[in-house]
This record gives sequence, structure tokens and C-alpha cells, in this order.
Amino acid sequence: MEVERLEAMAEGDAVTPTGPPRQSPISLARPARQRPRQSTLMQDGAQVEVAPEAPPPRPYTVLAYKTMATMAERLVAAEPQRFRYFETSWGRFEDSGMDDIVVGGFAPTNLVRHTHVLMMCDFHSNDAILSQLHVLIMLCESFIASLTIFLPYLPVATKERVTVEGQVATANTVSRMLSSLPHHGPPARCMFFDLHTLQQRFYLHSGAAASMHSCIPLLQKYVLGDGKCGIDALAFPDEGAQKRFGHQLADEGLDFIVCGKQRVGNDRKVTITDGEARGKRVLIIDDMVKTGGTLAEAAKALKASGATRVSAFVSHAAFPGDSYRRFCKGGDRAVFDRIYVTNSNPLVAERLAAVDPFVVLDILPQLLVDL
Repeated sequence: MEVERLEAMAEGDAVTPTGPPRQSPISLARPARQRPRQSTLMQDGAQVEVAPEAPPPRPYTVLAYKTMATMAERLVAAEPQRFRYFETSWGRFEDSGMDDIVVGGFAPTNLVRHTHVLMMCDFHSNDAILSQLHVLIMLCESFIASLTIFLPYLPVATKERVTVEGQVATANTVSRMLSSLPHHGPPARCMFFDLHTLQQRFYLHSGAAASMHSCIPLLQKYVLGDGKCGIDALAFPDEGAQKRFGHQLADEGLDFIVCGKQRVGNDRKVTITDGEARGKRVLIIDDMVKTGGTLAEAAKALKASGATRVSAFVSHAAFPGDSYRRFCKGGDRAVFDRIYVTNSNPLVAERLAAVDPFVVLDILPQLLVDL
């Protein structure tokens, strides 16, 4: 057979190849990137290109710590086609007090596998942090497509440094715990709002990455955007707050006033270092309030300088114990017309909801925008 084939080739006849066909070499060149296809329409006889439609919003499986469950339910009610919420049982064993957690969505059918998971967290205590870390680790080992951790308020962010050897910077240790989540594909996305120390975003690595957000849009829409608020000037308790938030509020057309602590005799007092408060209705802006001493001193300094009314906006309200009552009528810090906070710290926000002079702004609309 092979002899006949060779003779045919010598005479110039066409020969049908035998054996397996030759494979063309595999191209390793990257295919050209396809641009989004644009549609066209006719307008006044001319062809006009129309920008491609944005992809539909990503659907999420929603899980939540018990203090965030109500917000999770409201999230689903706002966009039921996008979010599906499964309730989790955050129990404890009676004999040991250890966690006995059952995450929803896994039984009798696993509806969490291969989905994008949104875990709504609240790190308000050591117990709460550990319980939620149990669930976060379990989720990363459950074949999910991605993990987004909604953690608007991080209480340990104020402990980002040590002043005496032996102290523990819990901002670092908690960040390391999040960074050590098991790899499941992309890093876990940690959504922080007005993180107290901006450099802490870089404490995360490997298993988690910070996604930085702000509550200032809520202030702009629901406070400054309200024609009845009557704010003439924005004040900052220190230069750091002015640098942080001033650029976000530069287009509001309001005067800026900067305060700062200065030594007066043997004491350090809050004074105005830049700007004029006389005759103005002032709103102090900061990222968080704990006991509120600096905030109150700044308000007193503004009033002493002639401000007719002083209010405040803080993204996160910590207020340990009943310290918030000092700002209520009859308290020694009752110098504010209004104090606007968000519900990023749900347990405290619940206590402040019906107490004058506090006004609680809902962070949920901003989550829907930023997600």
C-alpha cells in the first residue's frame, strides 16, 4: 500500500493522506478583547450610537448576625429579586456556653453553594466577633462563589497603635483574623464605612481586602439636602477630620470652621483655629463618637464664639453604657440642637431612636448604592 502511494506521488497524482490528520499548532495568543456591542437608533435621519446597557445587579444570598437580622429583612424587602435571606440560629450550648450555630440555607437543600454571599456583621463585642468568625470560616469552606462582609462599624479601629510595650493593637489582630479566612477564590470583600484610621485598610491581606465607603452621602441627602436644616457652616473637631471629610463637602457652598486642642495654662482646651462662627448655624462633622467629650467641647467653643445653633453628624455612635444621656435635656453636654448618627452600630442606634436630640439615619440605602 505504501509502495503504491509513493509511486503515485512520483507521477504527480493527488494522494489522499493516510493516518491521523495533522493537528494545527495551538495558538497561545490572547484573543482580542471584545468591546461591548453598541446598538444604534435613527434620530432626525441620522444614525446615533446608544451606549450598551449596564449588566444587571449581582444577586446575593444574604446571611446576618442576630443584631443585623432586621436590616437583612429590610434589604430583601427593598429588592426581593436581587436578595435572598436565610435566617441563622445563633444558639449556645447550655452546659458549656459555647456556640451552637446553624446557618440557614444549607438544609434540606444546599441553596448557598456557588452563590455570592453577603454576610451582614456586627463586631460590637468579643463574643460577637468570635461567633461570626466561626460562620465566616465555614462559608469560605462551602464552595461559595464570593464573600462580601458588610461591616460598617469596626469598634477596634481606635486601637491601631501601642504606646506601651506589651499592649495589643486589636485593630491589627482582628484584621489578621479576617485576612486568614480560607481561600475560596477571590479575597473576601470587607465593606467599611468611614473607618476610623484610613491606613487600617492596608492591615488586610491575602484572604480579605478592604472596600472603603462613607456615610457622607447620607448627610448630604437627608440633612444638608433638606431645605429646612438651615446650616450655614460646617465645623470639624480637628484638622484630621477637615482633611478627611472636607473634600467630600467642598461643593456644598458652606463655610468651613476648624477646631483643635490647644494648651491653655495647664489644661488642653478645644478652640477654633480657623474660620468664623459668629451668627452662624453650625454642623460639626466627625467619623465617630464614644463618650463625646471632644464633640461637646467643640460645640461649647463654637457657641462661645457666637454660633447661634450647633448640631453634629457622626457616622458611628459608640456611647458606652448610658453616656448618651449626658447629651439629653438636663445633661452637662446638652448643647446640641440635633445629633445625627447612623444605625451602623445597631444596638446603640436602637437606644437612640426615640431620644432627643438624636436623629438616626438609615445606612441601608447607601449599602444598596455601594454594593
